Amino acid sequence: MVKRDLIKRLFFTLIILLQAANAWGATITAEVSPNPVSIDEAFELIFEADGPPDGEPDFSPLEHNLEILSRSQSQSIRMINGDYSQTTRWRLSVMAKSAGPLTIPAISFGSDRSQAISILVREAAQPDPASSGEDLFMEVSVEPETAYVQQQLIFRVRIYRAVNIVDASLSAPQFNDPDIIVEQLGDEQNFETQRNGRRYLVSQIDYLAFPQASGTLTLDPITFQTRIMQQSRHPFDRFGQAGAIKRIRSKAISIEIKPIPKGAAQPWLPLTNLQLSASWPKSNPEFRVGEPVTRTLAIVADGITAAQLPEIHQDMPAGFKQYPDQPMLQDHKDENGVTAIRQEKIALVPTRVGEYVLPAIKVSWWNVQTNRQEVAWIAEEHIQVLPAPDAPAEPPPTVASSPIAQEAKVLPELPPRAEPSNGIYPWLALFFAVGWLSTAAAWWWFSHYRQPKKSAPENSRPPKTERRNKILAELRAACQAGDGFAVCRALLAWGKTVWPADPPKGLVELASRFDEAAAADILALNQSLYGRQRGSWDGDAIWSAVKNHSAQQHAQKHPAEGLEPLYLQAER
Repeated sequence: MVKRDLIKRLFFTLIILLQAANAWGATITAEVSPNPVSIDEAFELIFEADGPPDGEPDFSPLEHNLEILSRSQSQSIRMINGDYSQTTRWRLSVMAKSAGPLTIPAISFGSDRSQAISILVREAAQPDPASSGEDLFMEVSVEPETAYVQQQLIFRVRIYRAVNIVDASLSAPQFNDPDIIVEQLGDEQNFETQRNGRRYLVSQIDYLAFPQASGTLTLDPITFQTRIMQQSRHPFDRFGQAGAIKRIRSKAISIEIKPIPKGAAQPWLPLTNLQLSASWPKSNPEFRVGEPVTRTLAIVADGITAAQLPEIHQDMPAGFKQYPDQPMLQDHKDENGVTAIRQEKIALVPTRVGEYVLPAIKVSWWNVQTNRQEVAWIAEEHIQVLPAPDAPAEPPPTVASSPIAQEAKVLPELPPRAEPSNGIYPWLALFFAVGWLSTAAAWWWFSHYRQPKKSAPENSRPPKTERRNKILAELRAACQAGDGFAVCRALLAWGKTVWPADPPKGLVELASRFDEAAAADILALNQSLYGRQRGSWDGDAIWSAVKNHSAQQHAQKHPAEGLEPLYLQAER
């Protein structure tokens, strides 16, 4: 009886939850796969509702531009920790009726509506191997059909099959340009299409290529090898048996590669789009003498890899030093090709007070769509450099002399007058000086000759201190050996132990946490490792700066321990 009551309660709870879910409108999303498609290819149109929709879907608006081949509906209900969710999904297999840009209209689900989406429908490939009734064939295409040297090319390989196959393999693309750069673009895609009333399963693989020489670029025929499954005569064998090996070859493709146009800017960048940007850590940074301020420069380009992007050259006025950090390079790939990102962080250190102009930065590139040169640029910036916080105040401006002062200049000079005595102040100064020297001498004696009552065992040192001692020993050895990259690694590892909550991410950020002299030494190391012009750096100065910084930190945390040296293992 109790069990039956419990089931009833759960049933009524579920009904209440369903009614509550119906009180709110559902969000309906739409997506298409793949995109773009050919006019003779079937593709999937998927609608998904995150709750019960207001009504049944009306797919009639789709029939103006699409042929609906099949449809299915599925539903899932989940209840997690008392939270109820219902998802409904409609899958439609459709085929476009005409080529060109196509907008799939919003579909009504009662008062709920999906969003409109756009797809591109291409013309059918000609000639059509399916017209001869082939069970297995291959098509290879290229975009664009003509290009410049080093311009992005996308080669698309499609395998059409109307039979089951096993042990399939595809040869890698081979070109007559030995220096061409080729890589696969994304993963293999699989979808269905229809040719001459016959349904095919299509496997698509895309390749990205950058030709390095002008002239005729030829892609050799690509070979596809497989075994076709034979229909079994046994009534209970649904899988059949693998037949003989079958090979098919694509047609060779030739495209014309144009040379670099005369008068085109260098470096040569054949692209579809390029954006150049600059940013500061905050909107209105304050510039002071000796204090570094980091400027971030970035290039985003469509149709090229990050390795092909040039360095962002920045001319600085006299009164500034610049220390570039290691650039960050990224490539983002999708069905349209590759987008490259290059980001550079540069520490700018003012050396003099005054008003300055940071010159404009320009990057020239060739627009392959309009066949003309274009320039992306960052406008010049006006900045004001203030004195350092501890700099002495500037003398007051000279006031124009009055007639009385001018008259006083011609008066005869009077004999020098004896300075009045300061009275007791010199004696007080002498007394305090003697007291300070006595205190310093006593402090020195206690720190050097007083024996501790109880010596801590060697193994009682905290693990964090032991790790820092080991890092300092590695840093000292690297500084003495002149190994710049080892010094860089040790400095950043040491920074993690000193600032565990906010460790420095690079040498430029680490330099900002030292005084002006030490920062200059660390930035000189960074310039030597990653700068455009390699310079020299002083390992002894870097080691001395880190050792002094560590000693100051230890004295602040343990003032009663006197001047006993820190990190004895690293010092020995």
